[in-house]
Amino acid sequence: MPHKDKYLNYLLDNDQQGVAEIYKEFLPRIEAIIGRMGGSKDDSWDIFQESLIVILKKGQEPDFQLSSSFYTFLVSVCKFKWYNESKKKYKKDVTIDEKITLKDDSDILESMHKLERFKLYKEKLDAIGPECRELLELFFQKVPLKEIAIRMGLNTENAAKQKKYKCQKKLIEKVKNDHRYDQLL
Repeated sequence: MPHKDKYLNYLLDNDQQGVAEIYKEFLPRIEAIIGRMGGSKDDSWDIFQESLIVILKKGQEPDFQLSSSFYTFLVSVCKFKWYNESKKKYKKDVTIDEKITLKDDSDILESMHKLERFKLYKEKLDAIGPECRELLELFFQKVPLKEIAIRMGLNTENAAKQKKYKCQKKLIEKVKNDHRYDQLL
């Protein structure tokens, strides 16, 4: 079944001109990204080629759907590959965005989706306002509602509970209304 994305089709059809277009269009951008992350041009070339192979293999799976632009997916795969390569060089785990650690590339899509879901959540948490953000962060840190009420200057534990409910509802609404939400389920 042909995919909607022309670049993915170039890979799947082994279209030499199309593959050359992918290299011309995207390799310089990937070199810049990997370069900013401490990699060399040779590293970028290797990562780029390995990433195209990963995308080709994923694209050959019957139920695979490209839920972002080809470039976005390519960048995600390249970054993930580079993190793993860096980890091997320095023999340590690489932690991204405070809490997500990438251990291996056995399920690259799931790891990338988790990272993207976390980024979306953090972005929307920052967008709901400082008072709601502080209240929810305290709640997620398992601070008792009674203490949250005191810290937030609310009259009662019940007031903190109601405010938490409203803030959670606001956060969930913002996440669900984002165009990326359906793609990250």
